Amino acid sequence: MNNLHYILIALLSLFIILSLVIEPKSFDEYFDFDIDTTIPEEVVHPNLQEEQKTTFDIEAFISATENQETESAKPIESITGWTIEVEEYDDKEALMNDFKILKDRDFKVYIQYKNNEDNKFILYVGPTMDRDDSSKNLAKMSDLTKFDPKIVPYD
Repeated sequence: MNNLHYILIALLSLFIILSLVIEPKSFDEYFDFDIDTTIPEEVVHPNLQEEQKTTFDIEAFISATENQETESAKPIESITGWTIEVEEYDDKEALMNDFKILKDRDFKVYIQYKNNEDNKFILYVGPTMDRDDSSKNLAKMSDLTKFDPKIVPYD
């Protein structure tokens, strides 16, 4: 036999002997350790701003908010997706009927609640990554004269 075989037999024998001789610890013994589980109190500094000598810079705040507003007006190149806005609804029953019509025609349809207006919902088809894909979906919907859809950037 090869030396490797002797080593493997020795290790296997050692494992069997140790498993017979050594008694495993019970699960409860692991929880008998005296561990301090108290949460230390946090020291609160009432005059932290005075200690750090920081002031609020209104000029920097205004310029940062202006930069944020200009960044939110995205150019077309940075738009990540497109969707088709089918129609706005006040009536949930009409909304669900049109939803089912488009869903039966295998469109990816979703509904979104219109912000800041009570009981206004918008029906969408999409979204797609490419505007051409949304244009193809729009062409498929062209025979449905009941809708006046338009392609809009996906939020």
